Order: sequence, then C-alpha cells, then structure tokens
Amino acid sequence: MKTKTQKKLVAIYARKSRLKDEKALEIDRQVELLTDYAEKNNMDYEVYRERGSSEDWNRPDLQRMLTDLKSKGIFDGVLVTDQDRIARDRTDFGLFRRVLVNEGLQFITLDKAYNFFNDDDMFVTGIRAELDEQIMRITKRKLRRGRIQAIKTGIWFGIAPYGYDKEAATKKLVPNAKETEIVKSIFDMYVNQGMNQAEVCEQLTLYGHMTRKQGKKDSRPFTGRATSLILSNVAYRGIVHYELEGEEPIHVIDAHEALIDEDTFNKAQVLLAQNRKVPQSQQRGIYALSRLLICPKCGQTLSFCMKYNKRSARNSLNKDERELYVLNCYSSKSSKGKRETEVRCSNNGVKASRVEDAIFMKLRAQLVKIDEEIEAVLSGANTFISSVETKQQELSNRYSSLEEQKKRVQNGHKIGIYSDDEAMNEIKAIREQQLAVSQELKNLEGASVKAEVDRKKQTKLKIERLLSMDTTDPVKTNKLLHEVIDKVYYWKEQNDSNGEKPFEILIEFKR
Repeated sequence: MKTKTQKKLVAIYARKSRLKDEKALEIDRQVELLTDYAEKNNMDYEVYRERGSSEDWNRPDLQRMLTDLKSKGIFDGVLVTDQDRIARDRTDFGLFRRVLVNEGLQFITLDKAYNFFNDDDMFVTGIRAELDEQIMRITKRKLRRGRIQAIKTGIWFGIAPYGYDKEAATKKLVPNAKETEIVKSIFDMYVNQGMNQAEVCEQLTLYGHMTRKQGKKDSRPFTGRATSLILSNVAYRGIVHYELEGEEPIHVIDAHEALIDEDTFNKAQVLLAQNRKVPQSQQRGIYALSRLLICPKCGQTLSFCMKYNKRSARNSLNKDERELYVLNCYSSKSSKGKRETEVRCSNNGVKASRVEDAIFMKLRAQLVKIDEEIEAVLSGANTFISSVETKQQELSNRYSSLEEQKKRVQNGHKIGIYSDDEAMNEIKAIREQQLAVSQELKNLEGASVKAEVDRKKQTKLKIERLLSMDTTDPVKTNKLLHEVIDKVYYWKEQNDSNGEKPFEILIEFKR
C-alpha cells in the first residue's frame, strides 16, 4: 500500500476514433493534456494509445491495459480525457467499470475523479454511457446520410470495377484504357459471337488477358465467376447502383462514362438468365421454417406443402388461393419412412403462417430476456458465473479466502462500515495479497464474462435484424432463423377441421 509521500500511478488511455469526428482530439493532443494533468497532480503514469472505434471492445491496447490493471497490481486508477474514450456502448462500459471495482481503482477524467464504490458516481457514469451510446447512433446516421448524398452525385464507394479507375479528386469512375477493351471483348464474345462463359475465359487466356492484381494477390486467368460479375454489372452502362439496408435503392444514370451500350447489356442479361443453372439442392422449395420444426414425440422433422384454401379454388386450380401448411409427422416422412411406420404420430399439421407468427412473437420476448441475461452476467447473478467460479476454486484455498474478504469489504461499504476511501484501500491491499499468492490467476471471471456478453449481444443483433427485415424472402429469412435457432419443437393435439385449434412450440436457441 502506498504511503502519503508516494505518487499515484495511473494508466493513461488515449483513443482517436476512425469515424470522421472533427471535434475529437488527436491522440498526441490527448496524451499531452493527460500527462500535464498527471504531472500537476503528482501522478506517475503509463500511456496506452490507439486508433479504433468505441464500438469495438476488443481494441488491442485497451485490452492490454485491462490485463495490466488486473495482473500487475501497481495502478491506482485510469486517466482519460473523457469517458467516451473507453467506450460509448453501455454494456462495454459496464465491463470496464466492473474491472475497476474489482481492483479498487479510480476512474479519472480531466473534469472529475470517480470512485465506483460511490453510488452517485455509479449513477452519473451510467447516465453518461447512455448518452454516449445515443451520440454514437446519431453520428452513424449522419455518416449514412452523407454517404447516400454522395452516392446520388455519382461518387463510387469501394474498389473500381474492372475496366475503370477511380479518379482521386472526384471519386468517380473513369475508363481504364487497357481494361476497357477487354470488357468490351467479353460482352462481344458472349452476346454477338455466341460463346458461353467457359469459351470466353479460354479466349481471354489465349490472348494473355488476366484479371487485375488485387492487393497482395497476383493477376490470374479469368474464371466464369469473374466474367459473370462483369456481364451483370450495371456500372458498365454508366450507372451507379447501391442498395443499402433500410433505404430505397439508389440508381444514378450517367454517373460516369458507359463502356457498353444499352442493347448489348440487356441482351447479356437475357442470356445470363437463360443459361443460369440452379443446383439440384436449391430446386426444392425452401420456406421460412424449413428444417426447423421438430415433433417432440417422434422426432420427425416436419415438411411443408401448398394447399388450396377453398374447394372452389381446388376445382379451378387457382394457385393464387393456395396457402403454405406444415404437414403432420406421417406426411413429412419419406416413402421408405412411411412404409416402415407402424403407428402414426398424433401430431397434426397447421397453417405455416400461424407458426411463423408464434415464433416471431417469441423472438421479440427473447430480446427482453437477452437484456436481462446480460445484466445478470454483469452483476454475477446468473448460473454462468458459477461455471467460472468452479475454475477459480481450483486455485489455492488462500486465494478463495482473500476473495471472500474482498466481498465482505464491499458489503461493509454498502451498509456504512467502511467509507469510500477505506473500502478502496482495503480492496487494494487484498488484491496485492492475491497477486502474491498466485500470478497464474488472470481474472478468469472478467475474461469469461466478456465472451458471454459478446455472444449474447451478437445473438441480439441477429434477432433485431430478423424482426426488422422483409420476411417475404423465405430463403433469406430461413438462413437468419437458422443462425439464431437450433430447433423448434412443435405439437398440435387437434386438427383444424372445425376451426383453428391451439398448438404449442418450444424454441431451442443456439448458444
């Protein structure tokens, strides 16, 4: 424990975002302000600096600093210009705050020193984390609007397609003299000379034409995929076309010089559509719930079919009046499975839309549950923590005893036995003893908690994307559902011959 004459040692952390925030201080300026502050307040310091987004918790230097805080046992606090240098995400800042509480460290900005054993400081930093997260969302929306406006003027984002260069001043596409002729020859061979894509590639290789060198990748012979991308790219018509999620497609005509005339380009699209071969595995119908529904009684994976809603529609074969149904267990079996079935399962079929609605309702409820689970992980209140504690118990009895002492100090602070400073000093003394007992302990709980929170946050993002997307695309919906859900147990005791009957579902979410 330091005496009154010893200087405090703080970890200085400086970060510059990759986002174009003109108001943000450069890293060198942050370090200058922070080192001046430390020297004026009789502090020694170690500096950690990096460029990265506040949304990325796994920034290398931030993680290196957190590891040093937990393993070296020499720091008294963390010093930053402002709270948002650590994180703008409320959950991430909660993880950072937890490290400081466990290590008995202060959090210091140029405006104020925070002690997280103090309820007021916990409240203030929590509110600030919420505000920082909102500012980040607003900033991203502004950047998105800026990109949309730029696209509408014909600016090209990303690498210029083969046949073009991107002009540095205007960021618009301009023809590349050598590549332009190759692009024109590809369209000519495919549209006018009747060659297929394999033959086009053979001719290009014969004449020594290669793809463009990309980064560290050398030029390569043209493949069917490369020629297909060229033949289908509207950029060669002088058009900039972007489809951003949640926005109307942006289509800018005459954004740059066209390499291919409209008639030739349209003929190429017709030929591509005619020659496109659909793999056998994709020819069968894929629905939103394909390969998800399982019978809990017999274990059969349930299939689907289109049924006529009305007898009149069946008599007239009006396909517009058909609706997707979940088949019962027997109907979902293969021909061989049906022959081998002695007793039919009593699970009944149902309109697929009813099951989809029920699943999406449970997905909305799952969002709330995930938020509760994240809070439980951060507070150490769920069963996940017990698995981490099991690993910790493998360490020495002495370390476990010291951990209990730390908890007693924390509880004593809550009921007023210890003041803020007394609690912090006691915790620091215990921590130093823990480090002396075992340097092998690398705060397994903190590292494991972060991994668990990250996993839950990723699942939450996928569910939010599912709930906000256009579900009229069954293939895309099915793919996203499989990323979130392992299986859905479905059971329906009665059929719907006399009106819709209830059914039950139980979702097993992926970990």
